[in-house]
Amino acid sequence: MNATHIGPWNHDDELRSALRDLVDDASLPGLDTHLDVVRGRTRRRRAAKKVALGATTLCVAGALGVAAITLPQGVRPTPVAPAESPSPSAIPTQTPASPTFPAGIDATALACQQPAPIPTGDDLPAHLSVGVPALTAQTAGSVTAPVLLRFDGDARLRYADSATGAYIVTQGGVIVSSPLPAAETTGEATPAPGSSATWELELASSASCDPTTTQPSPLPAGDYEVFALHRFPLTGYSALRADGTWDEETTGALFDGWLVAEPVPLTIAPEPDPVTPAQEPVVVRDAIGADTSAVFAALRRAATTGAPVSLDLFAHTPLTDGPAGVRTLTIEPNTETGGRPRTTSDDGWSLELHGGALVPDDLQDWESFSRLLGTFTATFDGSGAKPIITLQEIVGATPVAPPPALEDRAVCSAFESSLNGTGEVSAIAQADVVALAADPARAVDSSVYREIKARWIASPRVWWAIQSSAETIRNWHLGGDAIMGACGGYWSH
Repeated sequence: MNATHIGPWNHDDELRSALRDLVDDASLPGLDTHLDVVRGRTRRRRAAKKVALGATTLCVAGALGVAAITLPQGVRPTPVAPAESPSPSAIPTQTPASPTFPAGIDATALACQQPAPIPTGDDLPAHLSVGVPALTAQTAGSVTAPVLLRFDGDARLRYADSATGAYIVTQGGVIVSSPLPAAETTGEATPAPGSSATWELELASSASCDPTTTQPSPLPAGDYEVFALHRFPLTGYSALRADGTWDEETTGALFDGWLVAEPVPLTIAPEPDPVTPAQEPVVVRDAIGADTSAVFAALRRAATTGAPVSLDLFAHTPLTDGPAGVRTLTIEPNTETGGRPRTTSDDGWSLELHGGALVPDDLQDWESFSRLLGTFTATFDGSGAKPIITLQEIVGATPVAPPPALEDRAVCSAFESSLNGTGEVSAIAQADVVALAADPARAVDSSVYREIKARWIASPRVWWAIQSSAETIRNWHLGGDAIMGACGGYWSH
């Protein structure tokens, strides 16, 4: 095969020459026959491929195969052993790259007057969404919506869970309400891959971004957007491989921020025109004692709601008469509370009555009491050093049922008989004194106070005496004799 051919190749002659050189030393019989077979195969392949070099290569390979079959056993070439594959230990092990996540949105970016946040997308293995297309609420109202937290199916996660229900409200691309909860965790969560969690979002149509007050104020009617939020401090992550196995868990502060759902439109509709129903009057029927919180709270509630006040108040404190028939009842500060919680009323307050009836006491030579009656409107002024509640008589108002006649004389007489060994009035009253003294609650919060008052209010003098005696026991651990001052004028008369 050392000849150099110039010009077009004669493939048949060249192949014959090559095969003869290959097998001359073997003195093979029937060579011409084998060459004809090879030549025919070569022509067919050359016609199919139209590539001269490829055809020649195939013919040589065929000839070698023929030669291998016809060569004597002793002259066959020795097979070449296959190349050894590298051992598994020689293949370098690829360590999965540590996961990377985008920077988290922190609480600073969700504060009042900040730009509306960009929703977190598919770069995180957890996704937040709101389950309704839009929300509608009335001014000073509220609305609920389902929220879905979905986890990717190809990731195992570990994160510090927190309370649900966070959201912000925006208008014109600016945050106008951001009632974010405190950043407290409720425990470690390890959700199953592909799982989800749901909760109800309760949204108040009020703004927490009013710089003039710390209390939420109603959002004006208009169009807003709501972004549901959930804190997602990711501390563990493992990805699913293509073969169905899991990578080793990567731990640490992998992501610390808020998941932000796509915004949902919020429409706040104006409140309908108010229809003021006829209000039931606030009934204030009591005897003023050391703890005035129940009376104070009832009068203040009437002032706040606009309800009329039906007053039947028995007061041991003297009244001050002012111009135009105005009477003022001044409640002095209560310095001793016996360990119960203090109230606003313990610091002193005053009651101004414009009109109404003052029923004189029928026992002028003993403890002096005043009974105030009437139906009033109430206003409250807390701007001064002491609160002032003003009652203005409703002229021509439908009067409430007149209060029952006082039973002071009858109850005090029964009390005297009990002290002399006839009847149980004294024992019942003493048990109520002890029970009231032992009750740590304020009068406004105490069911004990309400129960005992209902038992004795028909005799406001005795009810006042029970309160005074209980206060003496609570503060000084001494038994009082207030019943003598209240009822002594009736005894032996």
